[in-house]
This record gives sequence, C-alpha cells and structure tokens, in this order.
Amino acid sequence: MRGLEMISLNIQTNLISIMMLLTLYFSLSNQTNKREMINRIFIAVLFFTFAILILDSFQIAFDGNTTAFGGVISQVSTFGYFLLHPFIPLLWLIYLDYHIFKNTKRIQKIIYITLPLVIGHTILVILSTMGNYLYYIDSANNYFRGRLFWITPLFLYLITVISAVIVILNRSRIMKNEVLPLILFSLPPAFGGMLQLISPGLTLVWPSVAISLLIVYIYVQSKLVTTDYLTGLFNRREYDNRISMLSKQKPKNIKMSGMVVDIDDFKSINDTYGHNVGDEALVNLGKLLKASIRKDDFVARLGGDEFTVVILNQDEDALKDIICRINFNLDIFNATGEHPYEINVSIGSDIYKPEIHETIEKFFIHLDHKMYDVKNKHKSKKEQV
Repeated sequence: MRGLEMISLNIQTNLISIMMLLTLYFSLSNQTNKREMINRIFIAVLFFTFAILILDSFQIAFDGNTTAFGGVISQVSTFGYFLLHPFIPLLWLIYLDYHIFKNTKRIQKIIYITLPLVIGHTILVILSTMGNYLYYIDSANNYFRGRLFWITPLFLYLITVISAVIVILNRSRIMKNEVLPLILFSLPPAFGGMLQLISPGLTLVWPSVAISLLIVYIYVQSKLVTTDYLTGLFNRREYDNRISMLSKQKPKNIKMSGMVVDIDDFKSINDTYGHNVGDEALVNLGKLLKASIRKDDFVARLGGDEFTVVILNQDEDALKDIICRINFNLDIFNATGEHPYEINVSIGSDIYKPEIHETIEKFFIHLDHKMYDVKNKHKSKKEQV
C-alpha cells in the first residue's frame, strides 16, 4: 500500500473510532449517573483512548512535514501519544478491579503498585525528546521507533493479560454473561497489534481498544442502566419502568402483591464496621432476596437499604411462602457467624386490591407505611429487652 493511501486509511480508521467513542460517551451520559464510581472510571478510559486517537491522528498527518508548524505539531502529538500510553491499561485494570470487588481502597493499592512503572515510562518519554529511546524524530521530522519502543506495547499487553487472569480467578463474583466480554477485552488490541507487524505503517491497536470498549459497553456497562451496581439487582429506574407498565393496565386486571424490605439498624453496621462492610451487607441481603423469590417475581433495590419485591399474582399463600423463605434464609445466614454483623429486616407486605389501594403507586406507599410500622415494633421490642 502506498504512503498516502496508508496515511488516509489510518486517519479514517482513527476518526471512525473517535466517533464511536463519542457515541458511547453521550449514550452513557444520557442513561446513567456519571457520578457513580464505575461510570467515572469507564468515562476516564473513554477519554484517554479518545485523546490518544486524536494525538495519533495528528502524528500521522504531520509526520515528515518539514514546516515549522508541522514540526511542532509532530513533536507535541508524538510526546503526548507516548505519555498517555500507560494510563489506558492502568485505568482498565482499575475499572475491572472495581467492577469485581467494588472497593475503593483496592484502587489506591493498584495506583501505588503501578505508580513506579508509570513514572519510569514518563521519564523514558521525556528522555526520548533528546535521544533514541522510545522514539525519535529526525531533522526531516520523520518519526521512528526507538530502541526501547518495545516497552510501551509490553506495558499494554501485560496489564491486559493480568486483567484477563483476574477475571478468570474471580469469575464467581461476576455475572455469567459478563465474564467472556471482560476476558476478551485484550483480544482486539492483540489482533490489531499482529496486523501492524504484518503491515508496517498500519495503526490498529487503539482503534482495536475502541472496539473492545464498545463490546464492554454493550455487554457490561449498558446493563448498569437497569441494574443496581452494588447488588446486581434491578435498580430504581427499572422498578419505575415496570411499575409504569403495570399502571397502564386497568386496575381490575392487575394481579399482583408485593413487599418493601428494609434492614433494621443498618446505620449501626456502617458506623461500627465501615461502609465497605455495610455495602457487603446490602449485597448479601440482595442475594438472599433473589434466592427467596420465584423465577417470575421481581426484586429491586430502591436506594440505601430499602428493597422491594413485586409478585405477579394475588395468592396470599405464595406471598407468605416468600416471606417465610426470606426469614429462613436470613436465619441461616446469621447462624453461620461468618460475618461480624447480623441482617435483620422489617417487611411491609400485602396483596394489591384496586378497590382499596386505587393505584399501584398508592399501593407501594401503603407497603412502605406497613414496613415502618413493623420497624417501629422491632425498635420497641429491642428497647424493652
């Protein structure tokens, strides 16, 4: 392939990748809470990949340009390109680790462990502006790989391989449909790197990273739109959507019962053991609730320590059976003594009766009131002991 055709192909590939990343960003911004830690990390990966594709495009466009302006653009874009290189695999490792363990303290450990590598790479990038290390640019403003260039892609591939191993070792903590996409994140960049070796001058690694991010968005990140990130249950958004769909039916046609579940004295768990342990308690209750309901029932975390269960029938025995299973599973959980805390809950439950509750919204307000009545009884009983 001739030089100009190669340049054109590389820039077009980068621009398509840039547009794809922008689409992912706007889609993410419109559908999820950008303040949530997992979304902030994923957006950071998008941003750095976007920036490196921009810098790569400028470097390709101005490579060999002998004008003063072209020389400055080439130097700055190449320097920035290599400077940002280690941040993308590092951010991906942080994203993956937080997705699995949901622990901000682990993020700090990852940063401390990898910081010397990032600093070392940054020093090499700075030295490359004065000598033949990671890269060098000759007097005609032509870019060449330096004698230590191999360090840069090695960092990328090493982190992605470590990430894949982390997923495999901790696959029990991840939803089954997420395991393969997370493991295969490194496959497109590896394939792109092989093509670059076969066709010198072709730049496909970072467009391949953009493809990997698209796959992760489709199979993992987009699910957070309807999923509570901490517990893996449905979130408030999905709860509202489902209640809205039910509300469109005629009240007499709605066959449902429900319950609102809240942890007793949850604040004391946070105050005594810390918020990470409090989060663990929420995750464990979510698992217990999901294990206690039937396949067609619906459980969501509304926020804080409040959960709701929607049962699509008006069978009083079925409602009582689910409550019994919840209490039974909680008794088993607390009896093991494996955790420093016990989970005790207050449950407000009832069968939806349109002639009494009118709308579904009023029905769940009624359940909420019943739950607080039970909670107050639990408090009074505890104070008497």
